[in-house]
Amino acid sequence: MITNKKVMKTKILIAALFCACSINSVKSQSIQVIYETQPKIQLNTNGLDKSIVEQIMKSSRIKTMLCCKDGESTYKTLKNEDSSSGVNIISPENITYKNYNTNKEISFRDFLGKEFLIESELATDEWTIIDSTKDICGYTCTKAISKNKEKETAVWFCPHLPINDGPVYTGLNGLVLETVSENVTITAVEISTDADCDIIIPSKGKKIHKAEFDKMVEKRTKALQQEAETSGSGISIKIIR
Repeated sequence: MITNKKVMKTKILIAALFCACSINSVKSQSIQVIYETQPKIQLNTNGLDKSIVEQIMKSSRIKTMLCCKDGESTYKTLKNEDSSSGVNIISPENITYKNYNTNKEISFRDFLGKEFLIESELATDEWTIIDSTKDICGYTCTKAISKNKEKETAVWFCPHLPINDGPVYTGLNGLVLETVSENVTITAVEISTDADCDIIIPSKGKKIHKAEFDKMVEKRTKALQQEAETSGSGISIKIIR
């Protein structure tokens, strides 16, 4: 039988995974994209009813929204309004503002109840374009991959939407409509090229360097993962690598 404490541990760890997803980004065009974010997780289903496992997996999906306008953009998480599963995962409030003209990025992160403000310059890894295409939301996208510290990330970007933005900043001339990393998949599910976007610039939270924040998130997420795996609670969750 699942207790509130067990479900809460699952919620906390799923929320922590999203903070490990770096979101960065360039050109002037008004566009709005809704993405569905699905963490790659694995549940220890010992003693759990199949329907409960399905509810947890469904509730772990989080929607995000990208708004681009006049050389600026905002990428943020959306509230999970679907409570039909009975296991509602509270999305952490994450907002990333990018200014293409000044090459600056300001991010707000709510990590396990603590608020952080991260200011940095837009940066990207080296990307290799792959001879492969894929249709996403009616747009033909091209694949590119990048390896950073032996961790591979794949993106599908659309040259027909010449905006260098998306869930990751690539430097490629095209809007990223899907990104696949070792712990999460983010896919566009709705695109509007004439949306009235609201650009938000984060200003609250404790200021922290990006490298320091990333290190803290990685350390705390691993600790939560190990705790869940060894607790013997009947629910454990981990990143699928």
